[in-house]
Amino acid sequence: MKGPLDRSKVVLRHLPPTISQSMLVEQVDSRFTGRYNWFSFLPGKSSQKHQTYSRAYIEFKRPEDVIEFAEFFDGHVFVNEKGKENLA
Repeated sequence: MKGPLDRSKVVLRHLPPTISQSMLVEQVDSRFTGRYNWFSFLPGKSSQKHQTYSRAYIEFKRPEDVIEFAEFFDGHVFVNEKGKENLA
């Protein structure tokens, strides 16, 4: 079994339902270009009755990148194209 410092996969939960994959990739790539193996995105849905958050999965090349990613994105504020802010 892998220890906490050997893990390279990250799950981003509770992302704003309005965030697009391209917007998220742009923000991740601004600091982590070339430092991950794969990226998967599940878009959320927002309606008057129900809201489903977006999710993303990232596998980094090195466990050290996971720690840096967590420190960088902890408390990150996402702003959609309408100017609404969402805290990660």
